[in-house]
Amino acid sequence: MSTAITISQGPCDVANTPPPPGAGGQAIFVGRTRAETHPEHGSLAALDYDMHEPLVVSVLHDLAQEAIDQGALAVTIAHAKGAVPVGEASVCIEVHAGHRSEAFAACRMLIDALKARAPICKREMWAHGTTWKDGTPPPMAST
Repeated sequence: MSTAITISQGPCDVANTPPPPGAGGQAIFVGRTRAETHPEHGSLAALDYDMHEPLVVSVLHDLAQEAIDQGALAVTIAHAKGAVPVGEASVCIEVHAGHRSEAFAACRMLIDALKARAPICKREMWAHGTTWKDGTPPPMAST
């Protein structure tokens, strides 16, 4: 069982790691900045991701471990920090598992949980202005 978490400055690379022993299924999800048009600000140029990197890495490690605990054999998660132009990858998730159904399920769980739990802020950079996209706030410290 293995995990690898990386945060890259700018677009991330799509993983394609060799399968571990016993892996019969591999699922890869790549989230890319898609072309959009804002009614006031024009065309989208890029998404700009900001985060407290150590906290995000910790959350991503926890998510990868959850996938391993549910049967994945190997998990790789890469997320961009900074500007990611239209067409480029901001998040890449790769899962190896014994069978395709386990690999697909783990990959889906990981992207859904990442969007819900990782405290990553996203600023939309338009041709004529910027807007902030709702993100996940960092967990509050208990008092």
